Amino acid sequence: MRKWLYEIRKGEAGQALPVMLALLALGSLLIIPSLNYASTSLKTVEVAEKNIEGLYAADAGVEDALWRISNDLPASFPYSYQITGINGMTVDVTIEEVTSISGEEVNPPAGHVDWMEVTKSVTYNAGIYFYTMSITNKGTSNIKIERILADFPADLEYVTGSTSGNVTIEDPAVTGTPTTGITLVWELSPPYPTIEPGPDPGNGQYNTEVHTFQLSGPPDVAGVEGHSFVEANRGDVSTVCDVDSHPYWIMAQAKDAADAVVATIRAGVWQGDELNISRWQIDP
Repeated sequence: MRKWLYEIRKGEAGQALPVMLALLALGSLLIIPSLNYASTSLKTVEVAEKNIEGLYAADAGVEDALWRISNDLPASFPYSYQITGINGMTVDVTIEEVTSISGEEVNPPAGHVDWMEVTKSVTYNAGIYFYTMSITNKGTSNIKIERILADFPADLEYVTGSTSGNVTIEDPAVTGTPTTGITLVWELSPPYPTIEPGPDPGNGQYNTEVHTFQLSGPPDVAGVEGHSFVEANRGDVSTVCDVDSHPYWIMAQAKDAADAVVATIRAGVWQGDELNISRWQIDP
């Protein structure tokens, strides 16, 4: 009887041994890829952390450039400099004066820029922003309107067929996308729309024409007022903004110890009574 039980147990052990060897072999096959996966995951985390640190460093470069534009505007452009010691990286910063928007040249104001005044109001209702631009002739002779340009932040889209008023009813050329921001350009043709002088400019009796259009978008878009230019055909007036401002580009590149670019931020900003960021592009 004991011998019979021994033989059975001996047989079970003989069958179990190949099974155990098989499991060990299978385990070795699984462990190595798992270790490789764990190693890859750790490397991915390290890269992500490095990218985040690079973005913070590049953002610090943009903030420094914003301060310079507000408090210590460079005498000439492009203006480039370097910041060191931010998250163990260096940041190359460049400030450029914008001379064209969406391919449209931004002419500097001329000697009699005060002869034309541009103001803008915005209201919102049911997903639509209603814009009214008022163009006032404060001079003593006719002013002809050659071009209107309006630049807007992300999340807004032009409503086709919405342009109206005394200047033009034609739709503008639209560049950009609602994701990054759009620019509207009304390029007018001769004979240009004319704004006549008021009955008594010397006593503040001016003549004003309006230009209206609509943009669709969610409520409370930051910077929804946008920025606009009106260009007169008269060379002594040239281009007038709807606010006392000027556009600049900022590019900040964070680089590691090997001088490799880790992250880049490019920002569009308008300088006026306060700084307004109209574009923000990230390339981590």
